[in-house]
Amino acid sequence: MRSIESYPGSEARSGLSALCAALAIVLLAGCAPLMQNLTGGEGAKKYQAAESAFKQGKYAEARIAFRALAEDRADPRRAEQAAFKAAYILIYHDNPDKDYSRALREFDEFQIRYPSSELAGEARSWLAMLKNFEQSKAKELLQQVVSLNQKTDELTRKLQTAEADDEAVTKERDRLVIEKNELTKKVDALLGDKDGLLKEKAALLKERDGIAREKIVLEKKVDNLTRDKENLILAKEKLEKSLHDLTMVDVKMEKKRKKVK
Repeated sequence: MRSIESYPGSEARSGLSALCAALAIVLLAGCAPLMQNLTGGEGAKKYQAAESAFKQGKYAEARIAFRALAEDRADPRRAEQAAFKAAYILIYHDNPDKDYSRALREFDEFQIRYPSSELAGEARSWLAMLKNFEQSKAKELLQQVVSLNQKTDELTRKLQTAEADDEAVTKERDRLVIEKNELTKKVDALLGDKDGLLKEKAALLKERDGIAREKIVLEKKVDNLTRDKENLILAKEKLEKSLHDLTMVDVKMEKKRKKVK
């Protein structure tokens, strides 16, 4: 599978690459607290060896090592970090054997397996970007741009050897350049739509939080009303008892008056 940044001649390429780089910086910052706690023992040596292979550009070797550590049930903390790093290698920008489909599956498995992990947020961010890249029409349009670039390059080589008055070839090249520019604009529009959807999602999450807060306030009011109701019931019972006592007093007084008469 081709890298996101491997598509030449497209403004969308630089935008996606910048997003990947930004997410990578956040990811590495988020990994630091966990890495500080993964020292000591045989597992630590294996983890350090995997990290060393990764830094040396031996990505296949590093991934195999991280996957093995990820299955180590005896050390769940290190297994969690290793599972994340194994998935991350599949999208690392310098890895020539990137595999976005497999990375998507492994990040999905990671968040299912470690929903409370400190890295769950980074995993969700990668998942969102990978799913969008896999499912959106941007991928298809980018592939068309690559194909048109190849055709344009081929025509350019022909033009270098063709006669200066070869107007047919020149027109075909111009047509392909125009078509390529139109496709590039469509790609940019799709990326803009993606940003809009992300903003809508953020707004919905904010609205959901507001509703949750209102629910808490209403529950407190219901609790207060329940206590008030209970207090009123107690007060009513006291009044009824007092009325009963007064009635009994009246009855006794009436009996005394009758005796006096």
